[in-house]
Amino acid sequence: MFELCASILAADFANLARDVQIADSAGADAFHIDIMDGHFVPAISFGIDMVRTMSRLTSKPLDVHLMVESPLLFLPGLAGLGVTRVSVHYEIPGGPNDALQAICSAGMQAGLVLNPETPVKAALPYLKDISQLLLMTVQPGRGGQIYLPGSDEKIATACSMLQAQRSNAVIQVDGGITSSTLPGAYSAGARSIVAGSAVFHGKIKENISKLRNNSVYTLCH
Repeated sequence: MFELCASILAADFANLARDVQIADSAGADAFHIDIMDGHFVPAISFGIDMVRTMSRLTSKPLDVHLMVESPLLFLPGLAGLGVTRVSVHYEIPGGPNDALQAICSAGMQAGLVLNPETPVKAALPYLKDISQLLLMTVQPGRGGQIYLPGSDEKIATACSMLQAQRSNAVIQVDGGITSSTLPGAYSAGARSIVAGSAVFHGKIKENISKLRNNSVYTLCH
């Protein structure tokens, strides 16, 4: 099966505690938090304060995605809040090596993010340091986008590469996930699924059930 990471970027911030508690009890395995700096991507989103808030609202793992130019500035604060995983972009200035090493040194699991245009082979030098390879299936920086064509093929290529390298890294996908696109991503090799709108827009409990049940049905038939 797959890990369902509920992305709070799509939650109702006026009722964040309510939405998180519903998603938690309905079966979300982890919560995905996007931190954007307005430079690496045009948008600005959460900071450390939101991670602190989430640490009080749930005991589920916190999966932080740093869409920032200088991830090293954020890592001490994240480590102090008990974050489980932190993913940084391959495309950041100077490359991701220092950030990945710092994440591991701080006792957190490191993830590497590849934008849609970045080939999966770019991850090869970093496989020894990461527990998660996050493939963006939309352009990073805003929610509600459509799953990009060719994403399943890219996931399958990444899966073959990880197997060939005997890497234990899990493939995570982020962007455009619905009960219709999830089965293709899973079949191609994704085992951690980030879903925002598909979880938080509408009835959260029913949405999570649909992602679980409809996807399982499709995968089995």
